Amino acid sequence: MDTLCFGCKAKGEQQSATTVIAVGHRAWELCEEHGNRFAAYLEDLFKDEGLAPAVEQRKNVVVTGTIPGYEHETARQAITNRGFDVSGHVDENTAFIVCGIRPAPHKVQEAEAAGTPCMDATKAGVFRTAVTTGEWIAEDPLPEVTAKKTADDVRRETDEQRESRRKREADAMSAYVHWQKTELPQRLSESSDRWAEERKEKEDAETRRLAKTHLEPELTENQKIRAWAAANGFTLNPRGRIPAAVKSAYDHAHAGQEALPEVG
Repeated sequence: MDTLCFGCKAKGEQQSATTVIAVGHRAWELCEEHGNRFAAYLEDLFKDEGLAPAVEQRKNVVVTGTIPGYEHETARQAITNRGFDVSGHVDENTAFIVCGIRPAPHKVQEAEAAGTPCMDATKAGVFRTAVTTGEWIAEDPLPEVTAKKTADDVRRETDEQRESRRKREADAMSAYVHWQKTELPQRLSESSDRWAEERKEKEDAETRRLAKTHLEPELTENQKIRAWAAANGFTLNPRGRIPAAVKSAYDHAHAGQEALPEVG
């Protein structure tokens, strides 16, 4: 929020302060209108236009970055009201540089090259105190900033990125060729073996399925006895129990055999 004019606040209004009237250790921050009004009142009261500025020759001050509590133009006007000229670049006439939030890298570099004193306006109340008291203490170190890239820097970075991309592509192609010569043949061989095994398993399963469809259904034990009995002159009722004598004759005929032969 901007520093507000005391006169406007007393009337319930809000107006940014651009000047200060100080009496001893007390000070009142005022907008341009109230500043002119109170200056005229003092001139009329004392019948005097006041003292000449303490600094006869105005010095340049460079302001860069955002000053907490002040808008861009308000901060510069406050410095101008204190007898300084606000400049855009640091030179031999620059008294000091005021650095706010996110200062311009090239201005900080100019100040560093020229050995220009710095006021760190990001510290709480520093800039407001200076505007109020007129004491501009510029003894802070310059902030660390990243240099702004030039067109050559961007081109150089692009060339480096392009060279890096080409190297990555060459490395990837080399790795692919090596894989083709070494690992790929082994994988193809293993895949071919697996395919052959799977195909053989499928063919065997299909063969068993087809063979099973052409085989006659396996006879039950009773059906085998009846078939044997019919082939050996026994007459049996198609239905009902098989006589014990026939079973005994069947067992005697097949004694010693682990499995009864199929009778077709």
